[in-house]
Amino acid sequence: MAGGLGAGDALTASRFSITIDGYEIASFTELQGITTEVKPVELMESTDKEVILKKLPGKAEPATIVLKRGKNKGMELWAWHEAVLNGDIVAARKSCSLVMYATDGSPVARYHLENAWPSKLEIGALKASANEVLTESVTIVSERIQRVSA
Repeated sequence: MAGGLGAGDALTASRFSITIDGYEIASFTELQGITTEVKPVELMESTDKEVILKKLPGKAEPATIVLKRGKNKGMELWAWHEAVLNGDIVAARKSCSLVMYATDGSPVARYHLENAWPSKLEIGALKASANEVLTESVTIVSERIQRVSA
């Protein structure tokens, strides 16, 4: 594929964003991971000759996404997390998009997160005399995650 990515080419991204209702509420410089998991269940099956232990797909765990960025003045991410802290589950659970962008600003991947909410918001440690950037990371839990486009 001339000038673009082929199906087997690895993706690279320089920026990640969370978008709710078409509005970007937060932009991140690091995706620490997307985790999806299905717990196996065991099934014992016996025949005339032997007992066979099978492992089958069981309960799906909620997907988790961990993103990190330099802390900024934006309040949108905190407001979303505050809805969770206040027990306002209806306001906290949002369907949103995680979009990954290349260095030229073009999207390279998009994921749809259904009924997502920020389960953890962490502000990094910082010394007053240090010349470091204050960091913020968020863990988002989602009932369902789906890759929707490149």
